[in-house]
Amino acid sequence: MPDSDSPDSPERELLAALTLLVANWGSVAVQETIARRAGVTVDPVDVQPLYTLGQQGPQRASTLADTLRLSRPTMSKQLRRLENAGLVSRASDAADARAAIVSLSPAGAEAYRRLVGEGIAIVQGALAQWDAASTGAFARDLSRFVSSLTVDGESTARSESTAHAESPASADQPSTGNGPVEREER
Repeated sequence: MPDSDSPDSPERELLAALTLLVANWGSVAVQETIARRAGVTVDPVDVQPLYTLGQQGPQRASTLADTLRLSRPTMSKQLRRLENAGLVSRASDAADARAAIVSLSPAGAEAYRRLVGEGIAIVQGALAQWDAASTGAFARDLSRFVSSLTVDGESTARSESTAHAESPASADQPSTGNGPVEREER
């Protein structure tokens, strides 16, 4: 195995590929294209919270902000736009009257379904020349890799189980460590 400092090491190749994947997939242009193809009319920066709510289910806005590594004011603006579009709804949190639980509306659930369908179509196109065994192995290995990534001893990925395991009492507490990274607001 080559030295990890070597320009041709697997670690460098993986880091370069992951950096490119995250930058491209998370870009406003790609999210805008996916939403347009799916027939979902939202600001491209609002695709991620819509998708995350569909994937993880109802949750506090603060939990969603932490998951997406956004500030609470930015999350509030995004949720307001999604609510105005009829894609999310808010309900009082039974555990804390000061907080609200955000969930997809029926129209939001349909938008999520279409976004997932378009995302799967893109992934299928990228894997068109792969055999089923290679595709399955890649999916398992990539999932295992993502769940193993840590920075300063903390996971960089939030799984569905992590988001649901947070207690309502701790969900509104300020995050510690590497807090939300602010993305440009449109």
